Amino acid sequence: MSSAKQLLVLADAHDHYLKRCAASPINASARSGYIYGPSFLQDADALRLTTIVNNIDLLRDIDVLILTASADNGYPHTRPKALICLPAGFVSSSNDEELKETLCHEAMHVHQRQNPSLWKALCIAEGWAPVSQSNIPPRFVEKCRINPDTFYDTPFWAWDTHYVPLPMFKNGFAGKVTLGDVTIEWMDLRSNALFHAPPDSFTEKYGSPSQPEHPFEIYAVIFAAEGITTHAQLGLKLKQLTT
Repeated sequence: MSSAKQLLVLADAHDHYLKRCAASPINASARSGYIYGPSFLQDADALRLTTIVNNIDLLRDIDVLILTASADNGYPHTRPKALICLPAGFVSSSNDEELKETLCHEAMHVHQRQNPSLWKALCIAEGWAPVSQSNIPPRFVEKCRINPDTFYDTPFWAWDTHYVPLPMFKNGFAGKVTLGDVTIEWMDLRSNALFHAPPDSFTEKYGSPSQPEHPFEIYAVIFAAEGITTHAQLGLKLKQLTT
């Protein structure tokens, strides 16, 4: 077994991501046309990626694995314990700046896996509260996309006490679904009602972030966009926001 395949086997033994997706009818359907496995890059792209990786301190001790172009709809993501997965098509279609920011974003997710208490403290300090899945109606949970970067610990968080963002497949179980067919619905914990628009307090703080489904995603986007590339910079940022 190649080292790339071994990394994926070990990752799934740890988080059971692929098994969880297969056990969810809607998530299995959304991934039915994709191939999830190791792939390769053209020499020029491999050299370009290696050069970028070697210049980002946050990627120290992290493995970057190239997957097939269709893996997880071509979305970069992380797996345990320190693995960044980049579908080949994403690398070839991204310029250097896009690759650098994406790698930093995914490095934040690896840091979250390795330092969950620090990131949970950040989320709580910023106005979020963890929510048990038992507080989300099963009819909503079963329609949520499983996100490999957030599902493993506390996948649901409430903003401003009451409002839980849910990454729900737009058409539910009606017809063919893909991982791209997802919208963020906001559930009010007081009534279990769903609203498409985020609460005003969220918009006032964050504007319109590209990935509002989970505070780990929101802050990975923010920190990567701010140009945080070293462990020292990230540690200082987390300390500033939690003290």
